[in-house]
Amino acid sequence: MNVLTRYFLILSFVLGSTAVTADDHPYKIGFVNTSKVLKQAPQARKVEERLKAEFGPRETQIKEQRQEILALEEQIKSDKKINSNIRRKLEREIRLKVSQLKFLEQEFREDQNLRRNEGIRELQQVIAGVLEELGDSGNYDLILTEGVSYVSGQIDITEKIIQMLNQLAETTPEAQ
Repeated sequence: MNVLTRYFLILSFVLGSTAVTADDHPYKIGFVNTSKVLKQAPQARKVEERLKAEFGPRETQIKEQRQEILALEEQIKSDKKINSNIRRKLEREIRLKVSQLKFLEQEFREDQNLRRNEGIRELQQVIAGVLEELGDSGNYDLILTEGVSYVSGQIDITEKIIQMLNQLAETTPEAQ
């Protein structure tokens, strides 16, 4: 037998046996759109509500300080006959308040982002548990979440995950 024929026979055997193996066990694959889950899950809404409750008073304080600064600026603009010493004093006060406000705003954003990220991490752990539960109970071989270019409607299980998260939220109100 010539060498080329031998390689062809070996290649045919290998490819034929792989095809039989794949046909013997069809794979069950699912895809979950995590950004959709993070928007629609009741646990995500609870995280947002918690953040609003925690950071609402600070946000109100920042808005009030902005209004104070605007009022001082308006006072300087509207009163043309203001004494130059008083004008400099008001301008200095405005600069001080602006720098304090910038510091408060930066601190606020950092704290808010930190807490939001903590909430999202907790929610991702809950979602991972639900994915694992569905993977086991649904006999999935593979569940993909991100970095996928195309997904057919046949394997998109996002709605199932959202339903499971809704059920979890109903059964355990304190669930993240």
